[in-house]
Amino acid sequence: MALREEMSRGRTLAERLSWLDGLGFDGIELTTSLDLPPGELEKLFADSPIVAANVPGSGALLDPDPAERASAKELMRERLELAATLGAAGVLTVPQFGSAPRLPDLSPYKRAAELERELFAEQLEELAPAARNAGVPIFLEPLNRYEQHLVNRLEQGVEFAEQAGGGVGIMADFFHMNIEEADIAASIRAAGQHIVHVHVADSNRLQPGKGHLDFCPGFAALKEVGYDGYLGIECGVSGPYDEALAECAALLRELWEAA
Repeated sequence: MALREEMSRGRTLAERLSWLDGLGFDGIELTTSLDLPPGELEKLFADSPIVAANVPGSGALLDPDPAERASAKELMRERLELAATLGAAGVLTVPQFGSAPRLPDLSPYKRAAELERELFAEQLEELAPAARNAGVPIFLEPLNRYEQHLVNRLEQGVEFAEQAGGGVGIMADFFHMNIEEADIAASIRAAGQHIVHVHVADSNRLQPGKGHLDFCPGFAALKEVGYDGYLGIECGVSGPYDEALAECAALLRELWEAA
């Protein structure tokens, strides 16, 4: 079980790791402590039972400015090295945010959405060797149609992953899947080994148990495809904070065992 760093209590990363351990978590998704030197991060994790579940990459691989795209790729390479150093499961990237392309429409030559798809595929193909060399995958997060237009469903993420030729995987996020997938369990089975990370939130984007999502079919499908990574909690929290998160972690373990 993992929690995003900005959801964790504590003024320092050491305090956040200690707090997570007390609540029964196993991992943390690094975000706010990435300005610390890699050596310091490595030491903090060496002194804690909590591990780095993943690190974020860049969300600017489709920026209209070539210089920004070049910087984004450099950041991705740096984060791959950091993830390898910390033993993290992968580096997260979101193609872009927003319901419309940021690249210009060049119709009738090519529509903006076509340009974005081709550019994103090329960027991933360029970065994939660095991921393979680091032994750490880049993974894409499909988001629902209200937050992103390029990759909404698992199958769309799989297409990019397969085109990259290795070193690229996808995330399965139950909140977004609840909106975009006709059958969550079937989509997970179809994506199979491409799934390298999982996020959990209920239908109302609160913690699991506070909405109407049935996690068991999806968890059973994850087991079928051999998923053995983290369940990362990314959501709003209803109720007394510490107690609510501890109860959520316990519920997810119970549902995973029951699936």
